[in-house]
Amino acid sequence: MVFILPLLGLPELNIGNNLPSVVSSSFSSGLAATGFGLLVGTIATSHDQASLFGAVFVIILAAIGGIWVPTFVMPEVMKKIAVISPLNWGLEAFYGIFLRNFGFKEIFPEVAKLLLFFGASLGGSYLYQKYKRLK
Repeated sequence: MVFILPLLGLPELNIGNNLPSVVSSSFSSGLAATGFGLLVGTIATSHDQASLFGAVFVIILAAIGGIWVPTFVMPEVMKKIAVISPLNWGLEAFYGIFLRNFGFKEIFPEVAKLLLFFGASLGGSYLYQKYKRLK
């Protein structure tokens, strides 16, 4: 991005001294997505079911999480709903890093939520798999 954006006439991506924050946000976002994928894959009984449910649920989370419409434009009710979306947590962490020059201390709450979501998804996958084996 440092080299590609200027070729498109855009300003260079400058992360400054926030590389640990970018890595932690990226890693926690990746883990949250992986946990969600494992949960969907564990619950679904077919490939088609998993791909349909996963795609639809991610679109819903993106819509309420501020990916499509920024949260500052949303009505107050939607702003309150947006905070339950893991996509919002990741987006807010990256906004903090790139737009507000936040360090790890400031983005820690979002990173922690993403890691907790990963743990909950992984735990849910394990419990559901255990439940399925008992049947």
